Formats: sequence, C-alpha cells, structure tokens
Amino acid sequence: MTANVKESYSHIIVRGNPFTRGRSYGQQTKEKIISNINFYKNSGVLPDWDKVCKYINSHYMNALEKYYPSGLNEMKGIAMGSGVDIEDIVLLNSRYEMLRWSRHLHIKSKVTDQLQECTGAVCLSKATKSGEVLIGQNWDINERILNDEIGVLLEVHPDATENIAPFFMLTEAGQLGRSGMNANGLGIIAMGLLSSEDHFSATTTTGFLPITLLRRMFIESPTFAVGLKRMTSVPRHVSVNMIVATAEGEAINLEMTPNHCFMAYPSIKSEVYTHSNHFKSDEFIANNSVKGANKSGSTLFRDRQLERGLMNEWPNIDENSFVDAFKNHLGFPDALCLHIPDEGKEHTSTSPKECTVANIVFNLSKRTVRLCKGQPCNGVYKEYGFNNNTNNMN
Repeated sequence: MTANVKESYSHIIVRGNPFTRGRSYGQQTKEKIISNINFYKNSGVLPDWDKVCKYINSHYMNALEKYYPSGLNEMKGIAMGSGVDIEDIVLLNSRYEMLRWSRHLHIKSKVTDQLQECTGAVCLSKATKSGEVLIGQNWDINERILNDEIGVLLEVHPDATENIAPFFMLTEAGQLGRSGMNANGLGIIAMGLLSSEDHFSATTTTGFLPITLLRRMFIESPTFAVGLKRMTSVPRHVSVNMIVATAEGEAINLEMTPNHCFMAYPSIKSEVYTHSNHFKSDEFIANNSVKGANKSGSTLFRDRQLERGLMNEWPNIDENSFVDAFKNHLGFPDALCLHIPDEGKEHTSTSPKECTVANIVFNLSKRTVRLCKGQPCNGVYKEYGFNNNTNNMN
C-alpha cells in the first residue's frame, strides 16, 4: 500500500479581478506551476513543443477570446505571475485534451498512465441523516500529482463588479479548476470518458474550449440553470462526465460528448447517484450514433461499489459515512480507493503508476469542503469554509 500521507495540499487564496487574482495565483504557486509545465513538456507524453503551441493556437485561443475572455485574462495573469508564456498555462488547462490528442497520435507508451480515472457520487437530502446535499469524488491520476505536491485547493474571491460568488476548486497548479463548490451552493465533479465522437482536428474557425474550463464556468454561475446552460452550450471536442448539484436539492449527471449530452438523475426514491469512467445512462444506451471508447477494467465496478457503500448507510448518510464509502478496496490495487502496487506486483494493476491523489467532499448545504491528500483510507482530512477557518479532522 501507499505510505500514509498526513500533509495537506496547498490552500491558495486569491482575490480581485481575473488578471489580478491570476497573477497572485501564479506568484503563490510559481514553483509548482513550472514543475507541472516541465513534466508535460519534457516527459515525452506530448509531441514536440512547437507542434503543441500550434495546436493550442489553432484549437483554443479563438474560443477562449469568444466564449471565456475572463478566463483567458486570468490565465494571462497566472502566466505573468509565474514567469511563463500564456501557451504554457493554456497547456495546463487543456492537458485533458492534450493527452488524448497524444493518444490519438499513437504516443501511447507514456500516455496511458497519465489518463485520469476518478469515481464520484452525490447524495441529496432524502439520503442523508441531516437532509444535507453531499457531492464528492476520488481523484485518480498519475502519482506525481501527489508526490510532487502539484495539487492545490484554490479559494477564489472575485471582484464585486463581476457578480460571481466566492468558490473553492481542487486542481493542478496552474489550472483554473477541476472539482469545486461556490458560495451559492453549486457543486461539480468530473470523470474522464472516451467516445467515438472525440476528434482532434480544427474543424471550425472558432475552435473549442478545454473541458477544465467548462467546470470553472459552471462554478462561476449564479444559479443552477445558468451554470448548466453555460457548460453545455460551448464547443468541445472530447468527452467527459460531469455530476453537478445544488444545495437547493437537485443533481444531474451529464455524459458529454462533442455533439451530445446524455443525462441521468438520482432516483426519486434513493436520491443517490454514482459514476466512474464508462457511459451508462439510459439515454446513451438507447442512442444509435455514439459509442463509448473506454477500455473495460475497474470502471465497471467502482461506481457500483461506491453506490453499495452509500446505500448501506441510507437514509442516514453523513459526511463520515460518505467518506468511508470511498475507501473500498475490492479489486485491489485497481480499486475504488486506487493504490500503487507493491514492487514486483505491477502485473496486478492496469495502471501501475496511478493512485488516488485526493478525496474531496463538498457539503453544499453547509458550504464546506473536506479534503484528504492521498487515499481516503490512510489520509488526514482538513475542512475548509468561506470564513477562512481550517480544521483538522481525524
């Protein structure tokens, strides 16, 4: 098993307009950002840098200017604060797409271990002991995110003129966000998907937005409806699964491909929903045009194990039992709680360099975050809130 991890990821607080807070973010995490960039540039998981820059400019820059100019300004601030080029920061925010592009180009020997997994869940009020709404996930990716201290918990307080509520996002240093929650009670988590619609050619003059930024656009939204419209109406060229929820008492799972959005909901009876890395919605199964491209493996049981763990505590799920459900080791080391196999046992894993680098739980009702660095089975949790109080939790 992976060694016990007791430290926390850096909690980075930024304030102000997009460029100002981006610059602060870049200054506070400069070493982490440069380390992250150097990995993607120099480890062989991507084509040569000139080719990557051309790809970024042909696929993303026009779309950023058209659909998310504030995000582009924030990335320019990050670049200035960390002393790197804007293309470097766009690379970090599009690495989900970039690794799939490399896979498409048959640079497979080093890419396979970089494709993230993840398993997530949401529980609405009928499922929880105190009637709270909980959403969270295990973040599974290459172990370097954990070992090299690349993860950060970003707390953003936008300028008052933006009319954007404060928010938290767990992410890689230099990215605008991955999973998150805002002070209005909106939450989002995501899991990787592959489909037959994924494509990597610049087929429009406008281009596409990286999936990471769709998550951030949702969290910056004032209401659930606005967030859903923003997230689903911008062009994308790869697939992803999103679970979004509101403290008001609703959640939706969206299996998104470049041209489709297949929806599913927690059942009215249980108000529990889980997902991993394969398409499973009734809408997707009934469709005749899009095919899933995920290879089978632990994704076929991780979501079921998580659901089973939660339903064992239903209807009295609380934050502790919600967390406990993510500690499941069926199929170890390729379990819901993902571990690096012991030396000499690499053959027992389909992804021997991947592990759960974090477990995060958002209590949308209380507007609090519980974050564990590393696997939930042996990590230490800290709780964060918008009042800047931080509590250690055993």
